[in-house]
Amino acid sequence: MKKLLLAVLLILPAISYSQTDTTYWNKGGTFGATFTQASLTNWSAGGSSSIAGAVNFKYIFDYQKEDVLWQNTIDMGMGWIKEAESKQRKSDDRLVLISSYGKKIFSSDKWYFNATLDFRTQFAKGFSADDVNNENPISKFMAPGYLMASLGIDWRPSKYFSVAISPVTGKFTFVNDDELSAAGAFGVDPNSKTRTELGGSLKATFNKEIFTNGTFTSNLLLFSNYMDNPEKIDVNWENVLVMKINNVLSANIYNQIIYDYDIKFEELDANGDVISSTDKWQFKNIIGLGLAFTFGGSRG
Repeated sequence: MKKLLLAVLLILPAISYSQTDTTYWNKGGTFGATFTQASLTNWSAGGSSSIAGAVNFKYIFDYQKEDVLWQNTIDMGMGWIKEAESKQRKSDDRLVLISSYGKKIFSSDKWYFNATLDFRTQFAKGFSADDVNNENPISKFMAPGYLMASLGIDWRPSKYFSVAISPVTGKFTFVNDDELSAAGAFGVDPNSKTRTELGGSLKATFNKEIFTNGTFTSNLLLFSNYMDNPEKIDVNWENVLVMKINNVLSANIYNQIIYDYDIKFEELDANGDVISSTDKWQFKNIIGLGLAFTFGGSRG
């Protein structure tokens, strides 16, 4: 499965570049890498040596002609950290593929009929903070994996801001691992590897240079399941601020907030028995300084 997916990632850009009519295509991307190291020997104040790094890659290939707007995004990131004698842990891990097709409603420049596919998963195994030996993974590639297919209307008042309202949205959760599916992880029924939900979604996107050499991108995705507690709204909100220092150096701040009622966190007693299981707000914040390369065009 991983090999097939990687092949698709390589083929998609090649397909877009192979178009005989390139007038209507906008293609480009960014690649970044950060690396940090702290070395402590006989340090009286305490602490431990550590090494950390991260790489990220984002590529867009968009098509716009007359009343058609087709936008495609590949977003990948992987980060890790290792302290002293402890095992290596990941600090970032994402694979996001999005394809959004829009057709203008009548002659309007702001309103589109819209169909979107949004796929998300990770590359490597994930472990809880208490599992110091990395023995029991709590997530893997395609465990979970998420696919959202939506139909609706897209409002684009400007090049850098849009809101898509999709009253017909299918959300599919995949847990392609025997142990995790047996435990009913990520909302699937025990021993089931998929879960299907029908609901509505809203996606708001902002992407603009807000000051000289400073670009802010925000993506908010909301989902409500019509069939099961529709008043409970799943939230996935990503915010990225990239500040370009020169042609090869940049600083960035990445923040992600998730609330998914299907993802439960267990509280254990002293004997390791489960006391309670509840959903919680999830936060991820990454601040980095490193190499950054930009090529081709951009959105916003």
